[in-house]
Amino acid sequence: MTSLLIRCYPARWRHRYGEEFAAVLEERTLGPFDVADILLGALDAHLHLRGLGAASQHGKGFAMSLRVGGYAAIAGGVLWLLVLAGNAINSGGDSPSPLLGYAIVGATVATLVALVGLSAFQARSHPVLTWAAFAIPAIGAVVGLLGYVAIAATGDTDAVLIGGISPWMIGAIGAVTMVLGSSLFAVATWRARSLSRGASGLLAIGAVLVLVAMLGVGSGQSWTPVTTVLVIAAIVAFPAGWIALGASALRVTGPAINLEGASL
Repeated sequence: MTSLLIRCYPARWRHRYGEEFAAVLEERTLGPFDVADILLGALDAHLHLRGLGAASQHGKGFAMSLRVGGYAAIAGGVLWLLVLAGNAINSGGDSPSPLLGYAIVGATVATLVALVGLSAFQARSHPVLTWAAFAIPAIGAVVGLLGYVAIAATGDTDAVLIGGISPWMIGAIGAVTMVLGSSLFAVATWRARSLSRGASGLLAIGAVLVLVAMLGVGSGQSWTPVTTVLVIAAIVAFPAGWIALGASALRVTGPAINLEGASL
């Protein structure tokens, strides 16, 4: 990983700073946030050929990424609220509106940005869990986007594709994978104590409720008072967890940020 990241920089930059930067990277446990930040530094080096500070010093960049992750988490929470409520209203009815698919795409992208921006803390103490929390929803995002591209191409959410699976079903599988990844991220955040534990706990509970609710509604069972309460709880808790986590990140400013081992 370190070798691949360094090779993203221009040859002249590597000749001058490569060994020093490699030593810095070898001392750190890299998470999704770090990889994204280093790739941006490589792009900056190609454009401006700045010194080592362009790639190895976060400072304002770290706080900016945290704010971007916070805003993305809030935006994703709002979009997930629209998606979950729309799915619940449409359950058992006609084919879902393409607008709902666009909302899922927006929620997926916002969640991925939030996962990258807010993962800097977790990677130091829980690298495997943090990478799993990013890789699983990233795979879900690709799967989901394929489903929505198929919807746009065929104009039919129920068109039969490979294996008899419809585009909307592919998108739904991607969304479920995103929810699963969100639960892992909530666990990593809870264990790292990097952001609000209440928000991370709410997100974890909300993710579980969403999965249980989707299994219950998707099984074709008739709606009961218990099912209704479960669906409503899922619709509220999961988006609220992301919004609260984003708000928690935005409250972390200046000296409140624990930069020890959290940035390159």
